[in-house]
Amino acid sequence: MGVEFEQRNVSAAGFRLARRVCPAILLAVAFSWSALSRPVFAELGAGNRPASPTAKTTARDAFPPELTVRVYNYAHIDSGLLSRSEDVATAIFEDVGVRVTWLDCPLSPELLGAYPACQSHAGAADLALRILPRNMAGKLAMPDEPLGFAYPCPEDEPACVLNIFYYRVDELAADGYRADRLLAYAIAHEVAHALIGPGHSEEGIMRGQWSSRDLERICWGLPPHFTGNQPAALRSAVLRRMKLVQRFAEGGG
Repeated sequence: MGVEFEQRNVSAAGFRLARRVCPAILLAVAFSWSALSRPVFAELGAGNRPASPTAKTTARDAFPPELTVRVYNYAHIDSGLLSRSEDVATAIFEDVGVRVTWLDCPLSPELLGAYPACQSHAGAADLALRILPRNMAGKLAMPDEPLGFAYPCPEDEPACVLNIFYYRVDELAADGYRADRLLAYAIAHEVAHALIGPGHSEEGIMRGQWSSRDLERICWGLPPHFTGNQPAALRSAVLRRMKLVQRFAEGGG
């Protein structure tokens, strides 16, 4: 199936974008902090799931690099869909030797007591994932309506923020793509940006633009992967963050 491309520069993302006539999504990285660089509390809606009694973890070996993702479901997406997306994202990172723990977190400070896991100290090996509805995403001025973006994340920064614009996933789901798998791969893309920086690759998960063919492969279970030195870079990045957390716990500052 051939589709013509129209290319143009996108200065905010720092790479060239190919816009297809058929559905495609742009995954971008922001290069500046804003007032929204921390989770914004809002009212908890019925679509949120309660805190899980235990966190979901898997590992390829006994002592892998371990990352914790604190999930703020501002879009109030279905708990089953979110859980399936987390399972897929867990498998993506397990494939490169990184274990991921997912923590449900409250959207208002009054409800923090109902989420005991989120009361723990957030260190350099913690990330904050915000799944945003359209009205919240609109407060973040991003060109070309990307599916998500990650703020710059120094290795000693606790709870660095990732954003997913869930209304974009919904739009693609309306075209027949699987929302749970698209969400999982968008999360994996942005987590990788937070860990290894803003660069994109020509192939795999870290492409700057996913074509309709990429989306179809994701939904059919023939997904892209991390490529080249990305798996090693991801493992090393998480291990460095874990060492910082350990040094802090031992009083090393």
